[in-house]
Amino acid sequence: MDLSISDDQRLLEDSVVRFVRNEYEFDQRRELVDSVDGFSRAHWATFAELGWLALPFAEADGGLGGDAVDLMIMMEQFGRGLVLEPYLPCILLAGQAIARAGNAAQRSALLGGVIAGDTQLAF
Repeated sequence: MDLSISDDQRLLEDSVVRFVRNEYEFDQRRELVDSVDGFSRAHWATFAELGWLALPFAEADGGLGGDAVDLMIMMEQFGRGLVLEPYLPCILLAGQAIARAGNAAQRSALLGGVIAGDTQLAF
């Protein structure tokens, strides 16, 4: 069984590692925790620009069609950096509930804003 990651997955891992290293030093993270939102909306916008918010969604819904390995790579690095942005509740729980159980109109109305970083959902 080949458990190696692809070149694209290695690039994803490198970009998340770089982001966490540059944006989540202890003092920066502490400032975010103490902020009104408890996370950085600028970081959230960066997640959208980098395609991280689109990763788990189907291409038909405007996503990138990533798989479980892609998500594992990203979430592992988010865990290492104790990333505060609401990726799990917004993208993986609420977003995926809509992607999997919503009808076409619901997916169209909601997922575009989620993927663009303009809409945040909670489950």
